[in-house]
Amino acid sequence: MTRLRSTLLSGLIAISAVIFLAYIGLYFFDFGLFVTLPEGITRIFIENPFLMYAALALLVAAMIAKIRTDRAMRRDRSGEQN
Repeated sequence: MTRLRSTLLSGLIAISAVIFLAYIGLYFFDFGLFVTLPEGITRIFIENPFLMYAALALLVAAMIAKIRTDRAMRRDRSGEQN
């Protein structure tokens, strides 16, 4: 169960980071994922800039949870070896 949680958190970190970096690229550098994708796909993101902060918060929360999950996995593995 812990390994599945760790894998899901890794995916969540990747998706959140991609969305957050796409906003940064769009607003500060005028390039990136939101510039290259069709307007029909990116419209929801461009019309709702608060999603950038939601992605950032999700990224930070998932990273904290991943650290705790990985520590629990290491603890379980060290307990099995004894």
